[in-house]
Amino acid sequence: MEGQFMAGQELKWNLNDIVAKGKFDQTYSGIEKDIAGMAEQIKLLKPQMSLGEFKQVIEFREDLKTRVSKISAYGELWENADLKSQDAKLYKARTQDLGIKLSDALLPLEHWLKGLTVEGLEKLDDFNANRLFAELPDLEYVFNYNRAAAQHTLSQGEERLITRKSVTGSQALVDMYNLVTDSFEYKFQPRGGKAKVFKTQGQVRNYYYSAKAAEREAAYKAVFKPYHDNEDKLFVIYRALAKDWDNDARLRNFPGPISMRNFYNRVPDAAINTLLEVCQKNVGIYQDFFRYKAKLLKIKKLRRYDLYAPLEAPRSKMSLPAAKKLVLEIFRDFAPGFADKAESIFKADHIDSHPRPAKDTGAFCSDIAPGVTPYILLNYTGNNSSVSTLAHELGHGVHDLYAQNHYYTSSHTTLPLAETASTISELMVFEKLLGQARSDKERRSMLLEKLGDSYATVIRQAYFVMFENQAHQRITQGIKSDQLSDLYLKQLRSQLGSAVEVAEEFRSEWSYIPHIFQTPFYCYAYNFGELLALALFARYKDQGKPFVPKIEKILAYGGSQSPDRIIKEVGMDMSSPEFWQGSFEVVKSWLSELKRLSK
Repeated sequence: MEGQFMAGQELKWNLNDIVAKGKFDQTYSGIEKDIAGMAEQIKLLKPQMSLGEFKQVIEFREDLKTRVSKISAYGELWENADLKSQDAKLYKARTQDLGIKLSDALLPLEHWLKGLTVEGLEKLDDFNANRLFAELPDLEYVFNYNRAAAQHTLSQGEERLITRKSVTGSQALVDMYNLVTDSFEYKFQPRGGKAKVFKTQGQVRNYYYSAKAAEREAAYKAVFKPYHDNEDKLFVIYRALAKDWDNDARLRNFPGPISMRNFYNRVPDAAINTLLEVCQKNVGIYQDFFRYKAKLLKIKKLRRYDLYAPLEAPRSKMSLPAAKKLVLEIFRDFAPGFADKAESIFKADHIDSHPRPAKDTGAFCSDIAPGVTPYILLNYTGNNSSVSTLAHELGHGVHDLYAQNHYYTSSHTTLPLAETASTISELMVFEKLLGQARSDKERRSMLLEKLGDSYATVIRQAYFVMFENQAHQRITQGIKSDQLSDLYLKQLRSQLGSAVEVAEEFRSEWSYIPHIFQTPFYCYAYNFGELLALALFARYKDQGKPFVPKIEKILAYGGSQSPDRIIKEVGMDMSSPEFWQGSFEVVKSWLSELKRLSK
């Protein structure tokens, strides 16, 4: 049935817009030649250089970064679409080598811009730094931020070693994690039901939302079984990655592992500490929700298997063309620019839409470089979650396209703000579908699902980061795999409190979270983005269309200003507990409405 439903809908992306067909080697050679030419540009560097010379050097750098990003994305996206392709892996490996060459070539320039000593060059003093940086206003904030943070920069020799280590060490370990987990098969057998073997995780995860308790339980057991069976291997990989990250943080004089992520995200430690503290303070909202959900489901207590259980039978599935039409209409009603930009991604054939064997799981939007329409990977199945994910990833793409008018270095939005447009897009779709609901029963079902999604995006992600903080500390001290699993299970039970019963198999769940392997401490970007988007959306609901240009301005900044300044432009302060608490009031209102509809 599912195959019939999906027939004729699948979209596959066209990578020829990144590298023209048959032109990879020619493109590679051209970039390699120009990387070698960076040495001539370096010779122009001196504090008294003309503004024109400075602009020439920087624009040469930006062009190289753009071209390397494009050719690197070619192999990476190919591999995402076909994890078993050896050709994709070969292209990816070759472009990693190119990335090392670029990093080496740019090191003298990067050190010089930071005011550090570079052999053969006169040190850039503050007066001339200000003079030169002002010539390129789009990059001025980034220049000054990096210059102020020179204390975290190592010598050129050490930086070269770390660049190579990231390719042959941490990136190789991440690739190994992907190889191990991508080979998993999922044996699904509900009690009293027929056994099935799924080749992709997305297929079995659909049963997390089943109306049948036995299917939900079987789905989680099927997913976690191979992770549990391979926990010793995955622990070795995770331990090495955590130690690698922590060693880099210490070498760079950061006070702790998460501080290095905060620095890259350009947010102060205090703001993230406040965010996590406020999330922890509000965990009771979700525990109250889970208790109420158990009452609605007429069971004494929810099990962890039941967090996303539907109250009523789910809506009939929505085809991808229908979902596309719905989302674009919602975007156009919000702002024509949103819809036009989202539609351009479809028109460019930059979406890979449906699950298939050997394809990467999950969903993402790849922001490659200014001038390149973003690429979106989905695993669309037609349920409400898939429609929401479509809106979410298109929101990322829209955000990237708003920020196209920047240099490469200032175009990429920092992680905390990267979820802004995507989450606002989800909220718009939710409100539209809620308004179209044909009965209170249907509205109640949608609120139930939304509160579950809110838990997954806000509290669950916050606790992942808190687990990472503890895990990195314990790994430094020395810990075994079963002890790490004990730590995770203890924290999960603390998070859900007395409202939810957590079975033993969830102890291995940490090994199933790819972000903690691939991008340490990434996960707070989700709850940061969700809560920020709730605050922005609440103001939009209050002020209406006049507030839309302010949201568009936030998106258009890209990475050209600090997140703190961008947020303050709309009167918000990320270091204020009251700001974050205000977003939880929206969540409370959803819960109150759910209870009202259930009377």
